[in-house]
Amino acid sequence: MIVRKIRPEEYKRCQQLCALAFEYEMKDADLSAEALLQRVKTDPRSTQDMHWDSQWAAFEDDDRTMMGTMTVIPWRATFDGKSVNMAGIGGVVTLPQYRRSGAIRACFEAALRDMQGFCLSYLYPFSTEFYRRFGYELGCDRVKWRLRLAGMPALSVAGSWRLAEPDGNAMPDIAAIDRLREARYNCMIRSDNMQYLYLRDDPFAVRRYTYIYYDGEGRPRSYMTVIPQNGELDCPRFVFYDREGFLGPMALLMRLCADHSHATLYLPDDVDLRGLIPEWSFGNVERTVEQRGMVRAVDVKMLLKMARMRGEGRLRIAVNDPQIAENNGCFEVAFAPGRENDVRRVEAAPDIELTIQDFSRLIVGCCDLAPEWLPGVKLHGSLEQAAQVFYRKPTFISTYF
Repeated sequence: MIVRKIRPEEYKRCQQLCALAFEYEMKDADLSAEALLQRVKTDPRSTQDMHWDSQWAAFEDDDRTMMGTMTVIPWRATFDGKSVNMAGIGGVVTLPQYRRSGAIRACFEAALRDMQGFCLSYLYPFSTEFYRRFGYELGCDRVKWRLRLAGMPALSVAGSWRLAEPDGNAMPDIAAIDRLREARYNCMIRSDNMQYLYLRDDPFAVRRYTYIYYDGEGRPRSYMTVIPQNGELDCPRFVFYDREGFLGPMALLMRLCADHSHATLYLPDDVDLRGLIPEWSFGNVERTVEQRGMVRAVDVKMLLKMARMRGEGRLRIAVNDPQIAENNGCFEVAFAPGRENDVRRVEAAPDIELTIQDFSRLIVGCCDLAPEWLPGVKLHGSLEQAAQVFYRKPTFISTYF
């Protein structure tokens, strides 16, 4: 087996494998390999298109017959208030006749060794057990709220709404709202122009409507995308950063209750609507927690240097990473308010030992440190000391890749 990044003439074959594995109709399938790649280069329609050459593939020994492929997409994401490089893993596919042959395992091992300059990696798994083999662990949660509109009281807000249309220059206002939310949550993708391509679509043609809410002083506070489906409203984007920002779009949804029975919102798990929704009886509200992907630490030392820690202290942390040798060993981190963390390798007994999976989940802040529920964690020092470094933080990701 040969594993390497793809050559230009192999891009179309990667797209064919994805279409087969994910069972969708391939766009531009009639184009030649050369013409398809030229279209992607001159008219990229996604961040994946922009980084078409970031795909890895496994080949038979002839170096021509492609067995499987995966894409490593470079993103900018938030980590403890800072912008870092995060590798998004997508398009992980193997032709059926080559499944369980080790093709994807080989691609992952090669890609992880090649991720210099990245701090984190994220993916949406078909199997959490499979990706744990490569150092990934459960990432953030998302809460799905299904609200019965007829059961909600009318809301009165001081602001107004505007429908985003292709000629309305809505992107700056939407981007300003996104920036405020992105700064709050670890793993949030920093949006760029490619994430706003949907604003080019005619909402009346695609039946997808994005409304921006402006407060009484004309400032953009929130926005939502509404898709009518079978008498209900699906809101894949419902973005706000404070109480009024939530109430603004909700007041507009209330005006649609005559024609639509329910609205579904997808929100971070630290947003608790129970104090904002007055009527919960008779099944007015359904709340479902959904797992939202898996995260991996790629550069342990850099993450420890940038992490936001509590108070002042010192902790020795031993990490075991079978794939990335630079992450192995004992790191001593000294921290205090108002200065950058000092991180160095030491030959000393650790205060805490972690697998790369548990380190990844804990340093991002997906959960609190609870060693009894984390079998990959061995605590030798005090829990209070370790909890200054590892504690729950706001985490969320809304971008698919």
